[in-house]
Amino acid sequence: MKKLHRRVAASAAALLLFAGLLRPAMAADTTEQQLQENLNAASEAYEQAAEEQEALENQVNETEEQIGSLEGRADEIAAQLQSVYSLLQQAQTELDAATGEAEAAAAALTAKQAEYDAQLDQAREQLRAMQKLQNSGGIALLSQATNLFQLLTYAHALDDIAAHNTALLEQLDAEAQALSARRQEAEAAAARAEEARNALQTQQQALDATRSELANALQQANANLTQQQAEAEAAAQITEERRRAYQQATAELDRYARAQNEKYTAPDLYCSLDFGSALAPGASISCNYGDPDGIDGSHHNGTDFPAAGGTPIYAVADGVVSAARAMNSYGNCVQISHGTADDGNNYASLYAHMASIAVSEGQTVTKGQVIGYVGNTGDVVGANGGYHLHLELRINGSRTDAMRYIPH
Repeated sequence: MKKLHRRVAASAAALLLFAGLLRPAMAADTTEQQLQENLNAASEAYEQAAEEQEALENQVNETEEQIGSLEGRADEIAAQLQSVYSLLQQAQTELDAATGEAEAAAAALTAKQAEYDAQLDQAREQLRAMQKLQNSGGIALLSQATNLFQLLTYAHALDDIAAHNTALLEQLDAEAQALSARRQEAEAAAARAEEARNALQTQQQALDATRSELANALQQANANLTQQQAEAEAAAQITEERRRAYQQATAELDRYARAQNEKYTAPDLYCSLDFGSALAPGASISCNYGDPDGIDGSHHNGTDFPAAGGTPIYAVADGVVSAARAMNSYGNCVQISHGTADDGNNYASLYAHMASIAVSEGQTVTKGQVIGYVGNTGDVVGANGGYHLHLELRINGSRTDAMRYIPH
């Protein structure tokens, strides 16, 4: 926006200089003052509206970036939630399986314990029967033996029964211990699965809360964006209205300046179109005529030559100094009317941002005469303090590309 202000001021200054072509320095008349005041007011209003529009558009851009960031974060949370959902299902499946395994092991252990208890009761009955035989019934049994083998194997039979019961009980006990270990492992697995599920549920709750917060923030941001876009559109309309008002004020002052120029143009001043350089030959150019840096996207109205401060500036052709004074954004400025050429057109040149002026208004100058020195007065930007010559060439009051006529 600072560039916009400089270019508006430069345009206004140029019109005033044009109004002074080929007439001696004098106080601006009432009409010129009023037109200039109108232009200044229009340029300030346009600048203010453009700044407000830019600020609102920046807000819109920032809000759009915020919405994009929130939407990206919401997508991340949704992906995380989907992953947690899958992990929760897996954890629940593992918990159900481990719980089922623990319950099955517990049921098997209960059944094995019942089998063990039944076998133990049977063994006890057999033991009591063997004790009774040993105490009294053994003699009766021996008396009933029909052969020597029965007599000899009686004791072994009792031992076999005892050994069988002992082995069976030991086997049942081992199986019960294995089932108990299996149950403990299943219960531990179920506990781990439940802990994992609980942790995932906690994570899910946190993600759900974050998703809800993001949804609220997105809703508010979209509401803000709608309002900001409406304000930016309204500001753009205001800016356009003030731009047209500025252009109208510029046109009015331009018409007045052209009328004044026609009054004060010397009819016998002749321009040979034999132009010379404004600086020493070989000067470089930092900004060409037509480069995009002017107001409202328009082009640069002159040609800029960077040079050291104090470098002499020369008149590009014979003529009369129509302006030699400080002028707003142009700083110290000289304007020379070169008269009318054979093509019927009137030519004038302008030199801006001088450190000092070496001629006066109304003075006749010749091609190559020193008219001032390079400086950085007025509104300047750039490296090395902004020292440069801003050169313009006008044909019938309209700016044109000086490099089409002036060597450098």
